[in-house]
Amino acid sequence: MSMLAAQVRADFTAFRRAPSALFFTVGLPVIFLVLFESIFGEQMVPGAAGQVSLATLQVPGFMVMGVVSASFVSLCITMVNRREAGVFKRVRGTPAPAWVLIIGQVVTTLVIGVLMVVVMLIIGRYAYDVRVDMALVPWLVLGVLVGAIAFSCLGMALAAFVPSMESAAPIANLIVLPLYFISGVFVPVSELPSWLATFASWLPIRPFVEMLSYPYEPGAAVPWAALGVVAAWGVLGLVVASRFFRWTPRRD
Repeated sequence: MSMLAAQVRADFTAFRRAPSALFFTVGLPVIFLVLFESIFGEQMVPGAAGQVSLATLQVPGFMVMGVVSASFVSLCITMVNRREAGVFKRVRGTPAPAWVLIIGQVVTTLVIGVLMVVVMLIIGRYAYDVRVDMALVPWLVLGVLVGAIAFSCLGMALAAFVPSMESAAPIANLIVLPLYFISGVFVPVSELPSWLATFASWLPIRPFVEMLSYPYEPGAAVPWAALGVVAAWGVLGLVVASRFFRWTPRRD
């Protein structure tokens, strides 16, 4: 555990010293939240429990963006960079358990994702008066943890197939950006064609948005199905990552 704690501290230090990672993981979701709330936040749109302000849907949507940025995009890029730089290969030649490096990075992304949710909660509450039902905070915590772990598994699975450092960021973002648009992060699902909304509900980001939106719409049905879909994607990601994960650079 002491080795794991040291690895997590090292990962946090590396994260803080990477301006691009800080901006895209932490800064960009906050910027989008402020911009969209300032422009569209007062509009009324159909929600799961009736008409709600767009702000009520966008705050959890950008929470999801923050968690996905930390646990999928950033983790995938980090894993590919470390693999191709030979870090994983060198670690396997030391007495340090290999799992420490992997779990340390996953824990780091989990903590960053939770911090992003806290930031979004504070901004939504005090800047836009978007309130979460305090009785449903445990569900919010559960949703964040399940989603962050699932997307961490998916990030490691994707990293196994990314061929180089240069292609990691474009590939990861090319996957998530279209999903943000069809999953209720940028555009309310009520504005999408029904077939596209149905398609998005089987992909991981839309159910994740539903999970985090529920504490803001307590009159809606408990999204157990969404929780199951996200968890299933996480299991799939774990299976793929376990099967195809590489400790050595792809050029070896």
